[in-house]
Formats: sequence, structure tokens, C-alpha cells
Amino acid sequence: MKRWKRVMLMGSILTGTFTAGVFAEDVLQRVEAYLRPDFNIVVDGKPVQLEGPTLVYQDKSYLPLKELGNLLGANILWKNENKTIYINSRINPEQKDPDINGVYEEIKLRSPYAQTVSYLGAEYPLLSTYGDINSTQLYYRLSDIKAMGIKTDGLTLAKEVFTNVFYVSESEVKKKWGQGPTPSRTSTRDNVLITGELNQDKIKVLQDYVKNTLSYKVKDTQYFTKPIIMDKIDGEDRYQYLYYQTIYLKDITVNHYYLSIIRLGKDGWGDTLTYTINADERTDIESKYQEKINKQANEAQQTP
Repeated sequence: MKRWKRVMLMGSILTGTFTAGVFAEDVLQRVEAYLRPDFNIVVDGKPVQLEGPTLVYQDKSYLPLKELGNLLGANILWKNENKTIYINSRINPEQKDPDINGVYEEIKLRSPYAQTVSYLGAEYPLLSTYGDINSTQLYYRLSDIKAMGIKTDGLTLAKEVFTNVFYVSESEVKKKWGQGPTPSRTSTRDNVLITGELNQDKIKVLQDYVKNTLSYKVKDTQYFTKPIIMDKIDGEDRYQYLYYQTIYLKDITVNHYYLSIIRLGKDGWGDTLTYTINADERTDIESKYQEKINKQANEAQQTP
């Protein structure tokens, strides 16, 4: 015997995305609908079990929008401030990585900056840089563009020579993104953008580390640091920190980009667990690049 459950609904039947309580009472409408736990759902040939049963209203079936959207690879977002549901189609997680040995335009970091941008209702980190001292062309880090769900197949890419990280110019990516992102928050000296980490205790330790290394002195050498971005990388509690540093030693001044690999350690246990900076491996990526160029030049001179 089929089991029917009669329910009274208030507001929208798009359950799982938002609740009716967010609306003013003058826009609510009471309707009658039925829950059908005997309905089966198959997505791309595979049976799936949703958290709640199918809803039937006026001979039409309704499913939780957010849950179903996630199964289909879509991004479903609800913004209470403007009472809007954003439905962004597949986020293209299977895009291929560029061939590291391919031939690309080469750019160098110039005035890079990190910010959080809003794109199709969601917020994403975005690292940007200018590629040439004589150009106003802006480049975006390719991995950030992909994370927004922007399909980058067929776009002309550039490779940053200090880090070997891929970028795509603003003029190129405009061919794909439709309505472009808008800035919502910019990384600052006192609040660097940390990507990929959600644990607030860890974020605080990392932010404190950045603040404590903005300016320091070792013997006769003075260091001044401009933070750019910190990304969580593969491995537990490992982060890659990109920054620009000015070093003063008597009459010598060095301005270079640096990368540090930062590792967090743990002290205590349970409620007393705290995180500390466990290691910091620093690399002068400009000097490393110059060493590579010098080596290639020497090899070329020695080739008969």
C-alpha cells in the first residue's frame, strides 16, 4: 500500500536552499503538497538517496535544489540580503593542467596583489599581477580562475618565470567568463589572504606570523616584508607564502620576491590544543631564476 504524507508548506518548496522564515508574511502563500518516499532518484545512471523524499505539488515533482545541484556538479547559493538563489552550472573540476614543458608567453611578477572576489554569487580568492613594466595588461592566476568554474580550454596562457605558475590575461579570460568578478576584499599587510584553510585557530597563528615578520632585524641587516598571498598546499598543515621583501645591509639594498614553505606544529591535546609555526623554508625565487638563466647562458657559450 502506497504511503502518502500530506503536508502544509509555507513559502517556497525549494527545500534545502533556504527557509520560508526569511520572507515577509505578506508574500507567503499556503499550499497543499505530498511527500513521496516511494519515489526513486537516479542521477547519471546511478541510484542516489537524498536526505528527504520527493515532494509532489499539483502533479509535479520537486526535489531539494541545493542537494540535487551538488549531485549534478552545480553550485547553488542563497543570498539572504537580496533574496536570490544563484544557480551556477558545472564548475568544470576536470579541466586538464597545462603542459609544463609547453611554449608559453613568459611574464614576471609585477605589483601582484591578492583579493577575494564575488563571482556568480560566491566568493573566491584571486591572485593578480601585471606582466610587463611597459604594459597595463593584467593577468590572473590560472588555478584561481578554474576554481571559479570558468572553462579555460583554448585560452592563451602565460607562465610566470619566478614561480613557474600559470596565468591567463584579463583580455583572454573575458572571452569565457561572461559577467566578470567584482572585488569584495583585498589582502593587506595586517590581514593577508590565506586560501584553502578554514580552521580559524590555524589562520590566526599564520596571520600572527605574517604580522611578526613584517619588519625585523638580524645583526646589521634590516628586513621589510610586503605580504602577497598564502596558499594551503598538499600535506597536513603546509602553506606556501609569497611575499616581496626589501633587505637593507649598510649601503646595499635588495628587493626580491620570496617563497616560504611554512609548517604548523601542534602543542597539547583536546581543548588545550594550540598551533605553532614549526618550520619556515625560505627561497629567494628571483635569485634562483637568475641562477638558472646564467647557467643556460654559460652552457650556450660552451656549445660548439
